[in-house]
Amino acid sequence: MRTADVNELLALAVTLATAAGAELLARQTAFSIDGPAVETKSSASDPVTAADRASEKLITDGLAAARPEDGLLGEEGAAKPSVSGITWVIDPLDGTVNYLYGRPDWAVSIAAEDDAGALVGVVHQPRTGLTWQAVRDGGATRNGVRLEVRESRGPAAALVSTGFSYLAERRAEQAEYLRRVLPAVRDLRRGGSAALDLCAVADGTVDAYYEHVIQRWDVAAGGLVAREAGAQTVGGPGTPLPDGVLAASPALADALLDLLEPWPSL
Repeated sequence: MRTADVNELLALAVTLATAAGAELLARQTAFSIDGPAVETKSSASDPVTAADRASEKLITDGLAAARPEDGLLGEEGAAKPSVSGITWVIDPLDGTVNYLYGRPDWAVSIAAEDDAGALVGVVHQPRTGLTWQAVRDGGATRNGVRLEVRESRGPAAALVSTGFSYLAERRAEQAEYLRRVLPAVRDLRRGGSAALDLCAVADGTVDAYYEHVIQRWDVAAGGLVAREAGAQTVGGPGTPLPDGVLAASPALADALLDLLEPWPSL
């Protein structure tokens, strides 16, 4: 078993996220939301492209060369059990719809996990050149600047980000929660990239982020960035968001959880 040096893992994640971002930028003008190269996954509104797959292949090839005993879990199908105790959790293009529309809010997300969860995390936004990174118990930064979550002044003063499922029946449920949350907060935003939403909590450009249905690769890196900046993250079995996540300063998280408690009818 190969031991894990966190500085080595972090450097590798930054290198591969940056390289994958450059690959995605180079390909972006070749795709459009209505183009023939766009396929769908969970529903007709959930696209995937050759760019998603090329980004994942670049990352997984780099990981296999550098750390062949590590495990892999990627959104576009990468899967390998770990021998080393480290598993890389990869979203090669978080925000594919934004990417296809030519918007800037998409990212590459790479985390290395051990038995205790995320150990290092990197989220790179190619269109802006911003890179968020974190090491467990080592803090979080954006382009080298240390991050700290915004102090809460309560839900009424909170700018809250959220996201929605690509499945119509799930969206109907999420709309019911939206009716509860929207009157109680300053305003809502829908960015389209869970990784960037979590990083926005970390750097104070939003006060909180919640989503009721999320995947492990969506939150592995960004969740660590948020926690290391001082956010509380809530999600998983036994919580009000068993399939989702909430990230906010601890006081604000407690207040928002009251709004996100499941309704018996849902």
